[in-house]
Amino acid sequence: MTSDDESRDDADRIVTDVVCGFCGLGCDDLEVAVSGRAIRPIKACAEAARLLARPDQPPPAPRVGGQETTLAEAAAAAGRHLRGSRAAAFSGLGADLDGLRRVFDIAMTCGASFDHEASGGLFANLERLGRRGWIATTVAEVRNRCDLLVVFGPDPTLSFGHVFERLLPSAAGDADAAPLFVAGRRRRVVIIGGALSEAARRALAGQEVVEIPVPTDQVALAAQALTALLAGRAVADLPELDGIAPALVALVEPLKAAAYSVFVWNAGVLSTRDAATVAEAAAGAVDVLSVTTRAAVFPLGGRDNITGAHQAALWRFGYPLRTSVGGGTARHAPDRYATATALKDADLLLHVSAFRPGAPADFERGPVIALAHPDTVFTREPDVFIPVGTPGVDHFGHVFRMDSVVCLPLAPLRNAELPSVAAAAEAILDSLRRAA
Repeated sequence: MTSDDESRDDADRIVTDVVCGFCGLGCDDLEVAVSGRAIRPIKACAEAARLLARPDQPPPAPRVGGQETTLAEAAAAAGRHLRGSRAAAFSGLGADLDGLRRVFDIAMTCGASFDHEASGGLFANLERLGRRGWIATTVAEVRNRCDLLVVFGPDPTLSFGHVFERLLPSAAGDADAAPLFVAGRRRRVVIIGGALSEAARRALAGQEVVEIPVPTDQVALAAQALTALLAGRAVADLPELDGIAPALVALVEPLKAAAYSVFVWNAGVLSTRDAATVAEAAAGAVDVLSVTTRAAVFPLGGRDNITGAHQAALWRFGYPLRTSVGGGTARHAPDRYATATALKDADLLLHVSAFRPGAPADFERGPVIALAHPDTVFTREPDVFIPVGTPGVDHFGHVFRMDSVVCLPLAPLRNAELPSVAAAAEAILDSLRRAA
């Protein structure tokens, strides 16, 4: 990350090569203007621009019962609530790796289940991965080698603004635009789902784009049908596919002839059942194709460092998210410890959301402790609210890219005097130690 300090004074500092930790793509070419505490995005996708923008105003103070207080007093109040809990649920988990480690320390100390806000899509994918495995690829492999990209579902740029720029080099004036080993051939992108936005079309300019319109509720069926066709099975008995069956049939031979085909989907925008079906179908298509050529899946995801939360839980406990820990034990039960289900039996909710102002779920069975973005709007005032900084905006941090192979360092853009999730959680742990 660099800043143009020579041409501008400190009141208008331009920072380039900013790494984004919001959606999981790991873009590292953002640009912002910083003036005091204010941040004005200059170059960023719409979602990153919204989440990066900050006013030049002092941070809010922690609150206990709606009354402003100090961090130490708020942490002590959180500690008292946690000591009285017998069935705590931790939600959100939008934090950098250091913050997650400290939050997991609290869970181990007091006993709690934990789940990430965006885990629905992750667990839809894990159903196939855990049962049969799959062949997955990385951002670099897609960018370097993929010559046929198949996208299931709605336009992925609606959730991942620069996904096509990251995965596919521009074909205009880029010497590396053609994939390796197939020089001179344009990349082919097939969209089986919703219509592309104008931004997506611009990003794909120069590529060979084929759109097969499919309603969102039929994407899973189309994915199943394509895998069946690749395996040599007929799909004529599926009347729902009458309009698109010929297009799917026409895709079979190009997939078999491709040097490196990749299947992409965003489980987070599909129903749980449809997401699991698409994951199964995409992995099955790769199984068929891999007998004679190279193919892989590339599931989209990673919002608010969910990949890091998943990895950190595996390192720490041997289990992924949706696990309950405490007393030196860990129990993984995905259905039971999903946030919505866990809250039915919980007597305390601790919510963590540092990347965006995401409010906790409605909870009336006990105290609510929120380590959350300062702009969070609550439907119910938390018993304890500690406003925290955002990694890559207010403090250093590390997050995982969506493909799990790269851990990205995030550098602060300003000094907002907000504690990190790690600092807030450490203050709570100190209060628990003192009371022990």
